[in-house]
Amino acid sequence: MARIGSNRGRLDRISPLDASNLRVEDRGLPMHIAALAMLDGPIPGCEPGQTELDVLRRAVDRRLHLAPRLRQLLYRPGTGLGPPVWVDDADFDIRRHVHSRSVPAPGDEAALLAVCSELNAARLDPSSPLWELWLLTGLASGRRAVLIRLHHVVADGIAALGMLGALLDSGPDTAVGRAPGWVPAPVPAVLELAADRFRRLLSALGRAADGLRRPSLVLARCAVLGQLAGRLAHEGRAPRTSLNVPVTGSSRVILIRADLERARTVAHAHGGTVNDVILAAVAGGARRVLLGRGEFQPDLVLKASVAASVRSPSSQQGAGNRVGIIIVPLPAGEPDPGRRLTRVAAATRERKKLPPYQPNGRLAQRWMLRTMQRQRLVNVLVSNLPGPAAPLQVAGQRVAELFQIGVVQGNLTVSVGALSYAGRLNLDLVGDHGAIPDLAVFAAGMSETLGLLGVLAGAGPGAQ
Repeated sequence: MARIGSNRGRLDRISPLDASNLRVEDRGLPMHIAALAMLDGPIPGCEPGQTELDVLRRAVDRRLHLAPRLRQLLYRPGTGLGPPVWVDDADFDIRRHVHSRSVPAPGDEAALLAVCSELNAARLDPSSPLWELWLLTGLASGRRAVLIRLHHVVADGIAALGMLGALLDSGPDTAVGRAPGWVPAPVPAVLELAADRFRRLLSALGRAADGLRRPSLVLARCAVLGQLAGRLAHEGRAPRTSLNVPVTGSSRVILIRADLERARTVAHAHGGTVNDVILAAVAGGARRVLLGRGEFQPDLVLKASVAASVRSPSSQQGAGNRVGIIIVPLPAGEPDPGRRLTRVAAATRERKKLPPYQPNGRLAQRWMLRTMQRQRLVNVLVSNLPGPAAPLQVAGQRVAELFQIGVVQGNLTVSVGALSYAGRLNLDLVGDHGAIPDLAVFAAGMSETLGLLGVLAGAGPGAQ
């Protein structure tokens, strides 16, 4: 059994972006991500005296060595010793992370999603590894669901999918093997923390000196930052709508199903991507809501904050949060879904010529925290993740559907997430309960757009 001693080398500290996520959460804003897996049936393999929860805990526990971060917590050193450090949780207990909950009657999808919204509203315990898994029973269909919650500092969407793949089986014949013995490494001593902090400061000074020796690199970086600032200024403010009011903390979730291959075909026909199809549908949903609220204008162009990975090809499975945003105009005033999709595709192509925005600077982060409840940069949040192409299993039970479940925060009352899985394009729509009681109208507008584009899945309800 390997144990890391005092010569462990460079300590595993959080990044500046992760530090900003913690500051955001300290202000009361949720900073976690979630996934909802719909299972074909009960968890199999229960022996006499065992429950499905027992079997699930055992299955997850024997795979934790494939995702070591899930047995680690954040240790915050004293003043002057640098940012928080990931350390092993010496008191780790799978029972504190894998739970069970029964969905109340009538046990339909609406009741399931109400439970998911309630569970997802709670903050993850900062004194423990920052994840949890809920087995949800009591569904009228006899099926099961699993809600997995993970903090952003543990992983962004891309990295979370990698961890999800470590926890779930890729097929009935997947062999995990015997889990290796695990001995938690000790918390680094003060001298080790101070030495690591000193090495990092020297490294930062070296990078600064290198920049002075090669001013062309610094100038190139400044040029890109200047272009990004220029584009942000050119974008101007997002239109003022009733979609942008401070959230209340209570939300609702609606699911929409679409066909992935049809979405690809339609996207290519309009010079775009599947992500552009999703954005065109979001514009259709907002259009329907604002029409009903009497706020619609024929030339209305909303703005979406679209999550974009900044991971290099070599770090696709790495932990941590490496994501930026692209601001994309949504022509909600365009009545024709096809022309709307063409316009969105052209806009995203143009914006991909520059790297995504990343509020890494301390001043930018502080500005973001101060203005989140009254910002005028964007109207809605959108995230699209490429999920597994082949079906997964949870403790031997097939995952029929997989969704990402987002959160709403600040004055962004609507969040749309998309996840491709086994040939399907699964979308979730999260809305603040108080600010958008007509979330079903938004979902209907999205479904109408997808239907007119020919990608709405025939099986299953379009929106609940």
